[in-house]
Amino acid sequence: MVHVMAAFLPGRANNPTTTCGWLRRDRPAGGTPGPLLLGWCAVAAGIAAGDGRGPWPLPLVLVGWGAVLVGVANAGVPDPGLNPGPDPDTDARPGRGTPWVMLAVVLAVGVAMRPRYYAGGGWASVSDALGVAGGLLTAGSILGWLRRAPGDRATARWLASPACFWPVVGLMTAAGVTMIIAAPQPRIDVFHLLQVSARGLVDGSDMYRQQWAPSRAGYPAHQLFDVYPYLPGTTLLLAPFRLLLADVRYGLLLASVVTAVAIRAIMSRDDAQAGTRLPPALPLLVLAFPGSMYALQQSWTEPLLTACISLLVWAVTSGRGRWAVVAFAVALASKQHMALLVPVAAAWPAFGPRRALASVALAAAAVAPWVVVGPSDFWGDAVLTNLRYPVHGDSLSVPGVLAHTGITTGFGPMAVALTVAYWLAWRMRAGAAEFCAGAGVVLLTLDVMNKQSYFNHYTLPMALLVTALAAAGERRPGPSAVPA
Repeated sequence: MVHVMAAFLPGRANNPTTTCGWLRRDRPAGGTPGPLLLGWCAVAAGIAAGDGRGPWPLPLVLVGWGAVLVGVANAGVPDPGLNPGPDPDTDARPGRGTPWVMLAVVLAVGVAMRPRYYAGGGWASVSDALGVAGGLLTAGSILGWLRRAPGDRATARWLASPACFWPVVGLMTAAGVTMIIAAPQPRIDVFHLLQVSARGLVDGSDMYRQQWAPSRAGYPAHQLFDVYPYLPGTTLLLAPFRLLLADVRYGLLLASVVTAVAIRAIMSRDDAQAGTRLPPALPLLVLAFPGSMYALQQSWTEPLLTACISLLVWAVTSGRGRWAVVAFAVALASKQHMALLVPVAAAWPAFGPRRALASVALAAAAVAPWVVVGPSDFWGDAVLTNLRYPVHGDSLSVPGVLAHTGITTGFGPMAVALTVAYWLAWRMRAGAAEFCAGAGVVLLTLDVMNKQSYFNHYTLPMALLVTALAAAGERRPGPSAVPA
């Protein structure tokens, strides 16, 4: 069995058989995937089972949160989640790990969880069929990777190889395009505020002073009408797709594909491990997770953030420090809660506090024009709106469930939980995998303890967990060259 290692636990820092990270370099990967995969699967099942709403799926989410916390806290403890595999020197097959089988099952079952809401007609059926095919092919690729042997047939070898990546990307992209066609006017405020604010950039309109319909009477959504709750980067990134293709969701679909491609590039940097320690289908989880087309239909903006973070990790691991600064700055200028990752990025030795501050400065410069033109409008929409959100009883979070019993938690429990999450992230500050896992722990903790958390909020930490697994095989210097 592959072991996870703890470079920061007493007595392990100078062990010559390990490096600063999770994986022993003299074993195939497998230790880390156990708790992270369990966490990913439980969260994916929880948000898909109730469409990201209501109290009853919360236990699944809490199981996933707990698994990720345990996996990060116990770095250095051999992972019992994977069965021992054969010696890689004598057998080409990897260990038949239970977490990988569980992942394939979640993907295969999850294809049936495809809520439409605002989609209908033949195009919706085509999207469903394409999405099911993409999800099943991803699950089959993972199982094929687990069971592959030197004498396998050509079809089995193809299924377990990196060659299946682009066919799944094509299927999921086509599923996304047809879903957008099937739901041209979803009745959700996010779609309308992104569409109108993107078009308003051409006219010089201030998104923090716009309204999303001529009147409330004709507004098809029932949420935000004249409030822009994001930072300007979100609309700036999506405006070209609104102007060229008439729908911002094409930009979100492209961002998901970019995330998968970036994660694949991160994973393939270690040629000796690509396709052996990790399944080639791993990056496809950001495209084929249960309910992925539902998230796209609703115009939720998390794909922009997952693309930025995956590009940040790819840039750092490939020695492109300036591109890493830009990628992180774009994320910071797009959504407010990304600021929670600044301490995690600063603690990552390969990125460091200087680059983190440069990203903050660059993001502040991008946001500054809207602050200067209308400081009160910006403050009211981008700051106060989020702070004043009430606790919703359908929120997939601890406060949302407690609201049914009349209990109000306040900010105290979240502050305590985030403190623990930051401490765990600080302990993991070594390589790219540790950065992604630490960032995932922080954002997953935020979602579990937040006033309003729904399907889309959890997809970001899920993508970070996938990126953490992909980055676990990156090449690193020896223990003496890694900062303590």
